[in-house]
Amino acid sequence: MSAAKDFRYLIPQKIYDEIIKKATDAHPNVEHYWVFADRKENFGIVNKFIPNPDLKKSKVHVKPRSWMRYKKSKIYNMRKFKQELGVDIVWQAHTHPSGNEKLHQIDKRILKYLSNGVMIIIIPDLPEQDLKGNIIGWYYDKRYTKKPIIERMIFEIISE
Repeated sequence: MSAAKDFRYLIPQKIYDEIIKKATDAHPNVEHYWVFADRKENFGIVNKFIPNPDLKKSKVHVKPRSWMRYKKSKIYNMRKFKQELGVDIVWQAHTHPSGNEKLHQIDKRILKYLSNGVMIIIIPDLPEQDLKGNIIGWYYDKRYTKKPIIERMIFEIISE
């Protein structure tokens, strides 16, 4: 049994609205973020997000120039944020301006390289394009199986 099925993902309405607005404002670019959450017994509550200054806005998904540097940077930043901000959970997130909630091919390659992790996708709110803002997480684990476990993480919106 994986962590994703046994865990609930909660996000306060205010933070949800802020991150969807950022994604909408960034459209049509892909923008990257760090998302922070506090762990409680069997759930995590998102408490903050910030833009990821290491990854620039672009019109399309961009493959890391160095996979090893990408992995080292991610690990370094996650440890730094946990220590400096006192948070339990640090996730990377990015927008999908197209509205596609599924993992992009480059998202899958990144997760495959890392062998396990979480990828959060933020959909902008663009009613004129029939896009409804949303946040979707994907839990990926290939450490113990030949075929990776890929499970959708549903974020529940809560009032503060």
